[in-house]
Amino acid sequence: MKLYIFPFLLVLPVAMGANAESLPLLVVTGDKLATQAEKVTGSVTVLGLEQLAALPPSGGTYQDLFALCAGAYAGNSSVGTFSLRGLNQDNVFGYLGTGSNALITVMQDGASLSPSTLRYLPPLLWDLDGAEVLRGPQSISHGPNSMGGALLLHKRSPGFDSHGAALTEVSGNGGLRAGLAQDFTLLPQELALRVSYLHQQSDGDETNTYDQDDRFGATRRDDVEARLRWHPAKNKDATIDLALVQDRLRGNPIAMVVQKSDGSLFDRQTAVNTDAAYPADHRAAVLNAIIALPQDLELKSTTSLQRLDVDLVYDLDASTRLNWFTLGFRNETLLSEDLVLAKREGPRQWLIGAYAEHSEYEFGAEGVGFFPIPKGSSFDNQAAETVDIAALYSRGDWEFVDHFHLTGGLRLNHEERLFDYTSVFGLRPPTASSDETSTTELLPQLGFSWQPESDRTIGMQVARGYRGGGTSYAPSLGLTQDYDPEHSWEAELFTRLAATETVHVNAALFHSWIDDQQVPVNVPGGLARIDTLIDNAASASRQGTEVETRWQVADGLTLSTSLAWVQTEFDDLTLNGIDRSGQSFPNAPEWIGSLGIDYHHATGWFASAIFSYADSTYSEVGSPQVTELESRHLLSGRIGYAWQHASLYGFGANLLDDDYALFRSDNSGVRLPVTGKAAPPRLLGIGAEFRW
Repeated sequence: MKLYIFPFLLVLPVAMGANAESLPLLVVTGDKLATQAEKVTGSVTVLGLEQLAALPPSGGTYQDLFALCAGAYAGNSSVGTFSLRGLNQDNVFGYLGTGSNALITVMQDGASLSPSTLRYLPPLLWDLDGAEVLRGPQSISHGPNSMGGALLLHKRSPGFDSHGAALTEVSGNGGLRAGLAQDFTLLPQELALRVSYLHQQSDGDETNTYDQDDRFGATRRDDVEARLRWHPAKNKDATIDLALVQDRLRGNPIAMVVQKSDGSLFDRQTAVNTDAAYPADHRAAVLNAIIALPQDLELKSTTSLQRLDVDLVYDLDASTRLNWFTLGFRNETLLSEDLVLAKREGPRQWLIGAYAEHSEYEFGAEGVGFFPIPKGSSFDNQAAETVDIAALYSRGDWEFVDHFHLTGGLRLNHEERLFDYTSVFGLRPPTASSDETSTTELLPQLGFSWQPESDRTIGMQVARGYRGGGTSYAPSLGLTQDYDPEHSWEAELFTRLAATETVHVNAALFHSWIDDQQVPVNVPGGLARIDTLIDNAASASRQGTEVETRWQVADGLTLSTSLAWVQTEFDDLTLNGIDRSGQSFPNAPEWIGSLGIDYHHATGWFASAIFSYADSTYSEVGSPQVTELESRHLLSGRIGYAWQHASLYGFGANLLDDDYALFRSDNSGVRLPVTGKAAPPRLLGIGAEFRW
């Protein structure tokens, strides 16, 4: 059965006719964001413009936000781009796959971004209006479902006041960041346009000693975005926002290097006879329509169409001794529609939503390598997965007694997946296979909270989590195998409160159980860690506590802290014949914390700094000792002077010049060296920003 998307045109007649009657004023997501854009229960971190402005310049992407979020851990550009409460964004075990069923959803302007988009073209902080981190299963607040949480990114909406901004930053290793954004009023009070552009480049920190190329990890990125806001017939009760995005990357953002015999990656050198490159292009169109209806009702539609194209070229043996190489591609198309009817005022608030998604994932690789040594074998593998999702979801908030709320919801989720695969490997006969899977799940959530004031909430909730199944494949053997969904239950105690007029606290205590965990297992006769098929063969648990505070010490001086203790454990796991029960998750430090300061003096001087710490962890479940990752001690800061419309500043990232690895890969199973990605060293720069 195919699932068809009904476009946003369903709501346009309502928008066009909305001027027939004066409706209550609607507050639109892009215009608020010192508070939550979507009211949800559970632990939520809300980052507004003030918090974003206090962040010292660093990578310039969404990963910089995690220093402000308890329990969030920035990962790497290979697998595990970040983790939250100990769960990797894409999957716990670090296999690539299609990435069609991530554990944590990342959404920009209401459109879900794939793990591959996050890997090659991570969302930028430039022109960002705010962000929210939602923890725990997310199945009844928006269309895309996720078992481990969600990150919602909100870009700045067009305005009718001709505001604009410009940015220039220059830093070491050829770093350059230049941005420009401008509002245009096309029709007064009715139609506005915002155009933004960012150019970002770096020479990288890695060197290929084979040809003395010290720009082995160089990247160049150009992002152009246009946003149109329309109030039909000047009626602000109807808002239609169209966002168009063209994002392009050229260079080598992966830039893996070879580990020395002493276990160090920090000379950041490799020697390969095939230059690596990962050119990527992401194009997106996102249409949001929000209409205020009588009886305090609101109708919202989010329609998105996205396309990602990535080419991959890299040295397969990570050396100059062999002529092994890979030429690959990864292409993705995603079309989705999320339609919500909500009542957001009064003692009985509710929403009812319908979500539909059609996505296509195509990927493949050809080249030479593996065996026999040294010649290798030629290979050509291609696969495609088509995913159709249809869901109905609802959420309610009932104030049954003054200040006491009963919350809950339900999601009915149906998924269909079709996987096609062809494989040619050396002298083996070509193989081809096609598999279909289909699942239907019912996902409940129930909570209770006490809200004596609008800025004070104490509550508890329990939610069912779900991650879809699918089909796994072993490339060199041409084998496929279906696997089932994995499930979780997560219970949480949480509070969000203003302890005083100047102190705000966000805290939570949680416990989660995971069953039917999807485990990649090596296939006998195949290539270790490459020829894997997925079994539902593990159970696991997570528990922890997290606290965030923000203290306005005095006029112009703010302190912020975050601290999280997260314990993860495989309760029952045997991986490739080895009992891994009792082992913690990868990319899941037990302790994560940060301390930030933001200071502005009346004369114009300003400074901000943030220190963050993360415990040691590892990157591969099958080799925790070899792939151990060092603890992190990171200090970043900025100091400068601001005039009315301009500011000039100096900045530094990793000021302590802390050496730590973002990722290590144990390739001994295919007789190749340990490779990895070292974090950038100390970075110093100067910048200027202008606003009008």
